[in-house]
Amino acid sequence: MDNTSDSPRSGGGFWKFLLFLMIVAVAMGTWAAYQYGAEWDLVVNGRTFDELQPWEVVGGVIIGILGLIVGLVGGAIGIVVGLLAAAFAVLMAFLGIFAGLFITAGVVLGPFLLLAAVILLMRRRSHPEAI
Repeated sequence: MDNTSDSPRSGGGFWKFLLFLMIVAVAMGTWAAYQYGAEWDLVVNGRTFDELQPWEVVGGVIIGILGLIVGLVGGAIGIVVGLLAAAFAVLMAFLGIFAGLFITAGVVLGPFLLLAAVILLMRRRSHPEAI
């Protein structure tokens, strides 16, 4: 079976690129850990950096990268939720302002409208054919 563009197993370039980036990040992180860890006399669980096993260093780098990804995604979600909450708060504030304006208009204009209705009803009783 050939791997043409319409076959179900083709594509996935984006995920391959992300996997490549993850491998590069782990390699660079491991290099940086070995390069600077011993130089800065880092101590991990009571052991110096030179005493750690290679799988411990690589595992720590991978967990650090995954923690960074989770933190960035969580932060992005938090920003979006915060912006949506702020927009909702502004919308509710405008709704409250407009409700207050309608209540104020009703209180101010209500007696005049009631007086106008009474006058119209009195005119209708005295001259029913005019209205």
